[in-house]
Amino acid sequence: MGKVIVIGHKNPDTDTIISSIVGAQYCKDVLKQDAVFFRAGNINNETKFILDKFKVKAPALLRKIGVEDSVVLVDHNEMSQLADFLDFSQVERIIDHHKLQLVTDRPIAVRCEIVGSTSTLLAMMFQEAGKKISPTASKLLLSGILSDTLNLNGPTTTIKDRRIVKDLNKIAKLKLNEFAAEMFAAKSSLKGISVEAVVEGDCKLFEMGKNKVGISVWETADPKSVEVQKKKIMDFLKSKKSAEKLDYMFFFVVDILKQNSQLYFFDEAEKRVAEKMFKVKGGEDEAYLPGIVSRKKQIVPLLTKELAG
Repeated sequence: MGKVIVIGHKNPDTDTIISSIVGAQYCKDVLKQDAVFFRAGNINNETKFILDKFKVKAPALLRKIGVEDSVVLVDHNEMSQLADFLDFSQVERIIDHHKLQLVTDRPIAVRCEIVGSTSTLLAMMFQEAGKKISPTASKLLLSGILSDTLNLNGPTTTIKDRRIVKDLNKIAKLKLNEFAAEMFAAKSSLKGISVEAVVEGDCKLFEMGKNKVGISVWETADPKSVEVQKKKIMDFLKSKKSAEKLDYMFFFVVDILKQNSQLYFFDEAEKRVAEKMFKVKGGEDEAYLPGIVSRKKQIVPLLTKELAG
């Protein structure tokens, strides 16, 4: 009998790492499974800060999977975002808050809801099962929610997220605004971060009609720190588009505090689509997008409508 591998998407953000850790605990406590959590890529500075602060061991990088092992996917369900070494035929369960884009050859368990983070969904699942959430797990889940919802200010935030945050903080007892500011400062830091990591750190690939599309997001409280790297970022975006044979490659710098984005252009193809999609006139190499901060709720739906129509 194999183990249950709980894992999030490639280029993991905070919510996907937290979801794998707490998701494995859910599988143990509620489903009574022998579950182990893993990651599918490098951990970013925000997530490192959180794990260090709460003295939690980071997931190991998945390097192989046994033939008898089964898989629980958290925070994703698209084939292009699956970890290396992972065979979709071994997936037995999905816990997610993104749009569904999967076809299976057999029934699997799927829990997908319109909430701001997978951390929110896991907290709800613990509550529904009547299981207590430990102080450490509460702190981790709060971190995932605050990260994905931009401290409950982003457009993906729901009433459920706000309720769960209140419930969790009765246990965690964090000063939420101060903690969120610390998280975002860690997220914004470019210390030890290469240009490649800025682009790859939160990059997801999508199939939109006949188009293969890359959408990279860098969330920061200090957009100017990214601006000084623009030329190198543009060059890397161009090389990534070519190397991965993408039809389009988009890069958004999201200002967490001011709730807007800068979209960088390195090719006329992206500029043409973006100007039509967002109803803006871009400059030579970038466009200012007020109120655009969510890849899931704002960017992907608009791009899909434009490119898959």
